[in-house]
Amino acid sequence: MSAEGAAVVAVGRNADRGYEIVESIAATGSTAVFVRGDVTVEADIVRAIEVCRTEFGSLDIMHNNAAFLVTAEVHETTSEDWDRSLRTNLSSVFWGCKHAVLAMREQGHGGSIINTASVAAFTSTADTAAYTATKSGVMGLTRSVALAYAAEGIRCNALCPGDFESPMLDAFLATQSDPDTARRDFEAVYPTKRILKPGDVANAAVFLASDEAVGVNGTSLVVDDGLLAKTY
Repeated sequence: MSAEGAAVVAVGRNADRGYEIVESIAATGSTAVFVRGDVTVEADIVRAIEVCRTEFGSLDIMHNNAAFLVTAEVHETTSEDWDRSLRTNLSSVFWGCKHAVLAMREQGHGGSIINTASVAAFTSTADTAAYTATKSGVMGLTRSVALAYAAEGIRCNALCPGDFESPMLDAFLATQSDPDTARRDFEAVYPTKRILKPGDVANAAVFLASDEAVGVNGTSLVVDDGLLAKTY
């Protein structure tokens, strides 16, 4: 986003990582600020939007992009993990959409909301019940938001990536008895025999945020190297 000229507000719980990201953006000559916050807390999302509007004058793009993965079948999923999945993967997106819409309507010039869902919204595995349920919910919420505010120039789309290099993937692989073999198994599933890079997904988000996507609303953009095209 910053490479395309956007002023960025980065939000996260880890201050060290947040300031590192902001400093790396600043080093390129672009503008960014970090807000320490937890997306499972509605007030933190509201505060981040307020910071954006105060620092940069308006909120034009909202990317709801956080996830929590529980690897467990339904009978092994605790209520605590279910609730955390809902708050991180779905409630945070609801709050992000709600307060972004309020800001964008007040500003009066539209905007773009991007919700990170997953290929898990289209298919599943036996041991990702909570994750699949919440990502499917993100898809439904995205469609409703898109329909409700389209006439006001506010677009809302879902970004659905496959597995890509990330702390969440690293954490999952670390739980496996043989992480190296598990990684190779992941790579073998994809037609390209590789795991996606963060930039592959980020470029799709930039498109959805841009004016070039003005006619794209209420839908999903899958970035999965052809995974969902497979039948076996």
